Amino acid sequence: MALCFKAPPAMKRLALLLLSLPWVLPWSPLLAAQAALPSWQAGAASAAITPKTLMWMAGYASRKKPAEGADMDLFAKALVLEDADNSRLAILTADLVSVPREVRLATAAAVQKAHGIPPERLLINVSHTHCGPELRVWRTATTDDAERREREALEYGQELVKTFTRLVGEALTRRVPVTTDFVHARCGFAMNRRRPDGRGGFSNAPNPEGPVDHRVPVLRVRAAADASDVALVFGYACHCTTLNHQRFNGDYAGYAQQILEQAHPGAVALFLNGCSGDQNPYPRRQFEHAEAHGRTLALAVESALETPPRALQGRLQAALKEIPLRLERLPERAEWEARA
Repeated sequence: MALCFKAPPAMKRLALLLLSLPWVLPWSPLLAAQAALPSWQAGAASAAITPKTLMWMAGYASRKKPAEGADMDLFAKALVLEDADNSRLAILTADLVSVPREVRLATAAAVQKAHGIPPERLLINVSHTHCGPELRVWRTATTDDAERREREALEYGQELVKTFTRLVGEALTRRVPVTTDFVHARCGFAMNRRRPDGRGGFSNAPNPEGPVDHRVPVLRVRAAADASDVALVFGYACHCTTLNHQRFNGDYAGYAQQILEQAHPGAVALFLNGCSGDQNPYPRRQFEHAEAHGRTLALAVESALETPPRALQGRLQAALKEIPLRLERLPERAEWEARA
């Protein structure tokens, strides 16, 4: 379930709302509010998913060879929330550029079979780091190298399904009574990347006048017994594309999660990418820029934690619906020749 959209803004926001419904529901008016805060439970887990082989990297079409190594581990993480009525919601995040539909469907089926959580109560969100492995399978591959890429993508996808399913199980076994609060702050390194070119189109360049979303929503989950942090779920609407080198790296989102987990021992930090299709991190391309953006985002989360919290109340609710989008009519050969 990749959350990087290249569609018009209105369509992008609608798609994000549909795909991220469980993420917005816990603090939305759709919750059935109750007079008293119910007794919720939650558990979290994480696991490294750095490829064991030097797979082809995703994100940039200009890459002409596989990864050359890893700067840091890539992670998958799980948070399972359970309300007073024993209704559950599983949130999975990963340092990946995307999750193919077949991986999402296989994971949903496996999670439902193993843990009883139905597909509409499973959210998978990726950071969209362009320094992760390529999971898409190119079924038209003919060269030996392309066949190897296809085999590696299939094998990695199968392992990812197993890891996702296992993490949901681990999070379930770690459930404890919790308090759940919503707070938020702002972070400013994202900038619109669509600059009008004067001819009715756009170029990919920083546009400080373009629309941007600098909000940083944070879900804080704390153990009721001692107020220790169980999980910090935070979001930001920005491409995870500071870096473009040939090594696996979680980019700014990876560094932000790393910093927050160091500052909150025992907690699992989960990053949920927002509606980031038109937003890039600036400045970019330097290693120190990715680290600096990660620190900036982590500080925004810490700032949010200093604000008065909004305690979550009511029951968890979720819905899921697939909406098929028809492709435009393919032009005939004569039309292509006329255009040429």
